[in-house]
Amino acid sequence: MKNTNRTIRSTALGALAIAALLGVSACGGAADAEKPVATDTSAPLFKELPQKVQESGTINVASNVEYPPFESYDTDGTTIIGIDREIADALEKQLGVTMDFDNISFDAIIPGLSSARYDMAMSAMSDTVERQKAVNFLDYFSAGGGVMTSTANAEKFKTLDDLCGAHVGIVKGTTEDADAAGASKKCEEAGKEKVEVTIFAGQNQAVLALQSNRVDAFLVDSTSGSVIAAESKGALAMGERYQDLAFGIVFPKDQEQLMGAIQKGLEAIKADGTYDKILADYDMADHSMETFEVNGVKE
Repeated sequence: MKNTNRTIRSTALGALAIAALLGVSACGGAADAEKPVATDTSAPLFKELPQKVQESGTINVASNVEYPPFESYDTDGTTIIGIDREIADALEKQLGVTMDFDNISFDAIIPGLSSARYDMAMSAMSDTVERQKAVNFLDYFSAGGGVMTSTANAEKFKTLDDLCGAHVGIVKGTTEDADAAGASKKCEEAGKEKVEVTIFAGQNQAVLALQSNRVDAFLVDSTSGSVIAAESKGALAMGERYQDLAFGIVFPKDQEQLMGAIQKGLEAIKADGTYDKILADYDMADHSMETFEVNGVKE
């Protein structure tokens, strides 16, 4: 469901973030069921799509739906809301087909694309040179990791350099895993204690571990982390981002035609103001991109 009223959207997103803090999440594999399969052959970019997609009327999208403000479940536990869902809604009008989100674990997304189970993914995934070996990225959002802590530890753990001897939570398959490993190596080279890392299957579990003091800090994208911290009633704090990255819409290597159509769709909704309005509605205007590059992150 696309909420056009800012107040309604904020309330729904806030409720979801609180639900995440309480460990409430919908079952994996749930799709955005309220969207019927429909095809609009008169849509501006319909003929740009692969024949298979034109015939099916559906693009199967992998996503880990527990990552506000990008994708999360509304209070009904079924409807997907967030930046990615709203961008998908806008792209559907350009493409004339339905973008059907399927909720899976984050670390299963790239294998799911490589095995042709999904046509593409929208899940706030960082474009990295290593990941580009397996998939292609269409960059659409400027982002970067940061350190989330309890409010009591906010001054103690501000940067990666502060984590020596700390117990840190990471979501499986995210770039923050490498960030923690790099920080730990740097600590040991300086003669300090290494960073102890616990890997979690999803963000909800990592946040709960932080709340219950089972970890001292949680490395997470600063955009999503700021939403969780803001809805924690003062319990959590999100530090400044320690790096500049790009999130990308992700495609199998053999889906270049689909990627080209999506790229043209992004350019169209950028030109008509829809893309920037979506980000502004989530207070993310400073994360917008002027152009949408393929595999824009380099060595």
